[in-house]
Amino acid sequence: MGNVWKNRQVLRMLVLRDLQGKYRNFRLGYLWSILEPLGMTFVLWFVFSILLGGRKLGEQPYFLFLSVAILPWWWFTKGIAASTRVFRGNMSPLTISLLPTEISVVRVLLVSMADFALSLPIIVIAMIVTWTFPGPLILLFPVAIVIQVILMYGIGLFVASVSALVPDFARIVRIVLRAMFYLTPVLYSIANIPEGARGIAVFNPLVSILGLYRIGFWPTETEGAAAFAVGLTVTAVLTIAGIITFRRLEPRILKEA
Repeated sequence: MGNVWKNRQVLRMLVLRDLQGKYRNFRLGYLWSILEPLGMTFVLWFVFSILLGGRKLGEQPYFLFLSVAILPWWWFTKGIAASTRVFRGNMSPLTISLLPTEISVVRVLLVSMADFALSLPIIVIAMIVTWTFPGPLILLFPVAIVIQVILMYGIGLFVASVSALVPDFARIVRIVLRAMFYLTPVLYSIANIPEGARGIAVFNPLVSILGLYRIGFWPTETEGAAAFAVGLTVTAVLTIAGIITFRRLEPRILKEA
């Protein structure tokens, strides 16, 4: 990561170029960073609150409850999915580039993070519409962002490295991400996780991360300090594993380039 930081000016230019290219051909431009997750949130709210008869899956107001979790989830899935394509689509330039190899992963993760930042007005809109505002624990919201950045860095390095050498792995990642959407309390409250499954759920680091995002609005959306410590430990293990995997596979990735 130190080598990437030394090239932060170049990285910033690359990220800005990617963002400009991403929305250049769309008339609404950066508004799509808001419209896509907003549309997804509205559809989920309509299905579970209206079509299913107002079934109580999460805290109220449910639209805000969904918004607070959908945005970081959208960021996570977009960043990890993009990481699987990093080296497959850019193998040739790696051997002649003077930049650190991992800068390609950091680049796509920062682009997805920028999309997340641009979509945050959705939460403000949901707060105004529902007239629900956070308490002092909202100060943990940026803490959740930092932990998610660390988690995505480790997982991003891992999936990018393995996908470069095993193309089928990218499809496995997509399947896992779809499954994780339902295994992570995005649509439902932590309180709705069955008692017998909570001991397993704490090993999903996204459970504690989403809890930190929501705790400013709903203080009960957490499993407590012990569960958070487990989630933080799993985050650290996954990050270290991702870095080690990347370091070991980097020579093979460059050789395949």
